[in-house]
Amino acid sequence: MDIPQADLDLLNEKAKTELRTFISNETQRQRIQGLTHALTDSCWKKCITSNIKTNQLDKSEAVCMSDCVERFMDVNLAIMNHVQKLTRGGK
Repeated sequence: MDIPQADLDLLNEKAKTELRTFISNETQRQRIQGLTHALTDSCWKKCITSNIKTNQLDKSEAVCMSDCVERFMDVNLAIMNHVQKLTRGGK
């Protein structure tokens, strides 16, 4: 989203701060949506191996999806912790 500088110059500081916050929040929301879609796609391709004939997954597919999501979350948490350590100067 590109806003012409001339338009930004017309805003007072409070409005600029609110706009920056809004854009930051929207960017974060888009990243979360993207990760959710990637997770869903990845786990679906890995775990759903049969044609869906009912409104429920079979037991092995449901367990696989749950494990896949948990593993994805574990890996993301480990990565975030590692990045935080690096940004703090730790190893």
